[in-house]
Amino acid sequence: MLHLRRPRLRTLLVGLAVASGLALSPSARAQSPVAPDCRGEDLLPRLAVEDAEAARRVDEAASRIPNGNAMLWRITRAGTQPSYLFGTIHLSDDRVVNLSPTVRKAIAGSRVVALEIADVSAEAVGAALAKLRGRLVFEDGRRLTDMLEPDEIAIARDGFARSGFPAETFPAFRPWFVATMLSMTECERHRIAAGRVYLDAHVGNLGKAAGARLASLETIESQFLAMASISEPDQLTMLRSTIKSIEHTQNFFETILRRYLDREVSKVLPFQQELVRRAGIDPKAFDGFYKAMLTVRNPRMRDAALPLLKKGRAFIAVGALHLIGDDGLVALFQSAGYDVTPVE
Repeated sequence: MLHLRRPRLRTLLVGLAVASGLALSPSARAQSPVAPDCRGEDLLPRLAVEDAEAARRVDEAASRIPNGNAMLWRITRAGTQPSYLFGTIHLSDDRVVNLSPTVRKAIAGSRVVALEIADVSAEAVGAALAKLRGRLVFEDGRRLTDMLEPDEIAIARDGFARSGFPAETFPAFRPWFVATMLSMTECERHRIAAGRVYLDAHVGNLGKAAGARLASLETIESQFLAMASISEPDQLTMLRSTIKSIEHTQNFFETILRRYLDREVSKVLPFQQELVRRAGIDPKAFDGFYKAMLTVRNPRMRDAALPLLKKGRAFIAVGALHLIGDDGLVALFQSAGYDVTPVE
């Protein structure tokens, strides 16, 4: 039987946060220093040089995705006090954690701060994993090593071990989980080990310090189930894509972070699709992932947030990709009768 001890559970949380948006609040003491130059390369300028047509497709696709030009939005409706919607990026990098005075003021004036998940303590996650163990590991005798090529196994096993898990446990896990763990960067592991917190958790901490109540828009179980609901063939495609590009993981996250800082979040998904295409994989193989992680979850978040907005002075903080597009939260709140206007 597979048992997850606290250090491994914490590593699991780190990985899942990147992929699904869990807002972690690690409490461990510093274990390793954070390199001062722990950054990657922004790949978008390189793409423009190496493949101008691909870069053009990114720009054109992004231009068709609304609401990607701001991360803080003011939500108003007659008879209610204003609320705010804030797009986060699930990283602990100083460039995103150092919030602007405008964002800090909005948090400080809020009655309630709502995150995707407010409580991701080891106890809460452990309870969720106990309920969903069959979605995390194989229980039918199969092994992941039977589904991958030898060279893929070697890379995945090594990356899994560097994530803090014993290498021998790797074959028991389902593809989605291994892909998630491999997607973590060494920079982020170092920061979390040093006691840094993700932007989401930082927002929650600021809210608590200002006297706001914390609320969750989802449950841990629902986030795990969203990832586990992706079909197994698509999970394997995601894992193989992650293995194939594992050397560029830090550069990939640097590129996403730059788009966030430059308020170009609409370029994130088109850019990801171009990277997948350049790796020889049909981008449509990731449609199930986008549906499970964005399209299906957005209405659930809206429904959980609407009672908070009705009372006013709510600060809603979720991953930035949940804000954009015709089915993003900005559009969904507007359809619910609220005026949603960009602040910054």
